[in-house]
Amino acid sequence: MVRFRRHLAARRVAAGPTRSALAVEALHALDERSRDQVYWALRCTMVSRPEEIPEFDRAFAAFWQGTEGAAPPESREPARDPQAADPEGGRTAEGDRRGGRDQRSGAAAGGDDDGEDADVPAVESGALASAHERLAMLDFRDYDPDDLAQARRLMARLTGGLPRRRSRRLEPTGTAGRRLNLRRTVRDSMRTEGDPLRRAWRTRKVVPRRLVFLVDVSGSMREYALPMLLFCQVVVRTGLGAEVFAFGTRLTRLTPHLRRAGAGEAVQRLARVVPDWAGGTRIGDNLKAFNDEWGRRGLTRGAVTVVVSDGWERGDVRLLEDELALLHRAGHALLWVNPLAGDPDYQPLAGGMAAALRHVDGFQAGNNLAGLEQLVARLAQIV
Repeated sequence: MVRFRRHLAARRVAAGPTRSALAVEALHALDERSRDQVYWALRCTMVSRPEEIPEFDRAFAAFWQGTEGAAPPESREPARDPQAADPEGGRTAEGDRRGGRDQRSGAAAGGDDDGEDADVPAVESGALASAHERLAMLDFRDYDPDDLAQARRLMARLTGGLPRRRSRRLEPTGTAGRRLNLRRTVRDSMRTEGDPLRRAWRTRKVVPRRLVFLVDVSGSMREYALPMLLFCQVVVRTGLGAEVFAFGTRLTRLTPHLRRAGAGEAVQRLARVVPDWAGGTRIGDNLKAFNDEWGRRGLTRGAVTVVVSDGWERGDVRLLEDELALLHRAGHALLWVNPLAGDPDYQPLAGGMAAALRHVDGFQAGNNLAGLEQLVARLAQIV
């Protein structure tokens, strides 16, 4: 926070030690893994004048995210030209990105190499294909370690399109609606001698919808399981309450391991906690284990469940169909992501895949970053 305050001072945003102390207290009161919450906590505590907001937005993007031109949450500020030089230091946006990563890596405790995790801003649909066309269209099975590391940074940009739902709780709104905020209306009427000249309204809050990932880590999914789990880690570390399970011959909950591990450590940790990695496939048995243990706890109630598998079932296909039907009824929506569907000649004729298509709300490819972008776009349309 001290370094960030100095970063603001270099951009002529006056935030003294008192405001820095308030910002630290605000961060303790929220989920620091949520980019939106961190942005609004710092903006509310460290900005005192409206004209400082544009410079604060650029400083926040450059320091915390390493992307100078990215717009903050709910911001209406236009994005800066990525080729323009920084008036403060003459550096380009690419240089600011490198500087932002250096600052974060120096501040990370314990040498975590995951400095640009879920705090990278979301981008609009199609941005991956235009800015990183080769990597976006490259199949995951053709990735080398450098491609995987770069792809994980790009995955973090997709988390702005995660599904949301309308909560039963209400919040104040500035537009007229059907729910009158009676308490506030009466309070405001005291200023006009009891006449309610100005009415206040409330609307239902929009909150994140729970996401549950079931990722196949069997031998036939060997080249696709790790990139998909790294994408799941990015989603988990947004702090929106996502859950991740891996299955092959048995079911393993990975959420706590993905939440704590950094990008480099995640691979080693997954190899330790998933005993059936690259083994056999028993999709129906694992879905039954999930429904019996976690479905009864209400984990999928109102949630969007995403099954990532090629559909090669070595067990009972009828059991798979029954458990998928139960999973579909328990949740809000059920999506199936099949990496093999990226092949134009692919047809879902395998017994497990053919049975699954009768119980899913969406089916699509997931063999590259473009497929993940399409998945996030579909998730954003779920209400």
